[in-house]
Amino acid sequence: MIKAPSLQNDYAFIFSGDPALVLPEDPEQRKHALDVARETGNWQPLLGQGDPPTVFTLRPLKGSEYDWWAGECARQRLVNAEAAALVVRLALVKVDNFGAHKVERVKVDGISLAKVDIIDAIYAEAGGAGRAVILEIADEVIDRATKAPRPKS
Repeated sequence: MIKAPSLQNDYAFIFSGDPALVLPEDPEQRKHALDVARETGNWQPLLGQGDPPTVFTLRPLKGSEYDWWAGECARQRLVNAEAAALVVRLALVKVDNFGAHKVERVKVDGISLAKVDIIDAIYAEAGGAGRAVILEIADEVIDRATKAPRPKS
C-alpha cells in the first residue's frame, strides 16, 4: 500500500495517465480500478514492473483554506486552469519519483501553499500531460474538501 486514504490526513495520489500504471482498456473498468485504488490506498494491483509511479502527497484542505481558495477564485476572476493550479498548491505537500523537484511552501495572506515552481515543473516534466495532471489532482482535492466524512462502522 502506498498510503492509506484519508479525509483528515495526508494521502497519496497517482495520476491516471502515469506510465507506471497498468489499467484496463475498458473505460468503465478503468474508472472502477482507479476509484478503488484511490478509495483504499492500495495501488499495488495497478502497478507494472517498470519504473515506480510519480506519487503526489496531498493534504486535506481545512475549511478556512477552502473558503480562501473560493474567495480568491471569485476576487481574481480565475479561469478553471488557474483555480485548479491554486487548489493544487494549497494541497500539495510532496512529490516522489519526480526527479530533483521538491515542494517548497510559502505563506500568502496567512495561508500556506506550495510555490508556483512545482506547478511549472509538473507542466514541463509530465510529457505534455501536465495540464491533465493538475486538473485531475484538483478534482480530487476539491472532492475531498466538499464531501462529508463517513462514520466508521
